[in-house]
Amino acid sequence: MDIYIFLFLLFNNNVMSEIFEEYKNLKSFEVEFFDNSMLHRIMCKIKNIEIDRILIYSENNKTKDIKPKIGTNLTLNVYAENGIYTSLSRVQNIEEQSDITIYAIDFPKQNKIMQRREYFRANLNIPYEMTILRNNKTDVLEGETVNICGKGICIKNNKVFLPYDDISVLLKFKNKNITTKAEYVYSRALTESEIPSFYHAFMLTTIEQTDIDFIVGQCFLYQLS
Repeated sequence: MDIYIFLFLLFNNNVMSEIFEEYKNLKSFEVEFFDNSMLHRIMCKIKNIEIDRILIYSENNKTKDIKPKIGTNLTLNVYAENGIYTSLSRVQNIEEQSDITIYAIDFPKQNKIMQRREYFRANLNIPYEMTILRNNKTDVLEGETVNICGKGICIKNNKVFLPYDDISVLLKFKNKNITTKAEYVYSRALTESEIPSFYHAFMLTTIEQTDIDFIVGQCFLYQLS
């Protein structure tokens, strides 16, 4: 079963059909879980869809020892243009490899769209510097965000976003710089001219809570101005 069928199964009972188009380019998503009363968040990707389960995986060099156990309840958060899609699941089995950890999980349920405070988005054009590590080579993208929220940014670029090893982002607000790691989430091709261009969305994965609060405040101020 491919990603398109998975997305249809995931959302067809609870949201409108256009959600399918919104998510067909899904690259990664956030997984939340509790361990010893502590809330943890890791980024995962879809590996395979089977008859009775979904295989997802995380990269060991990014999650370190933060991993759910068999039987752990999960919340899956998928970042998108119109909010966050959240579902519930549970870990069935775990396979640890040298570079990744594979989790077999139940098919997600209780799927719904949320607009949590940290995902409140505004069309703020904030200068950024994105450092991308690919095969021991470094690329740097610079520009202004198309929009931003406390946990993510969207940028515009004329190139397809290629596979990567690591992403760091520097956001340059007028009175504050924010540095964080990021993960690529999805792309959307634009057809506004003959020159190809894309919106690329990223989730900010290591951003401090104080910086999230700052960005959320800037977004609310922008909406009120």
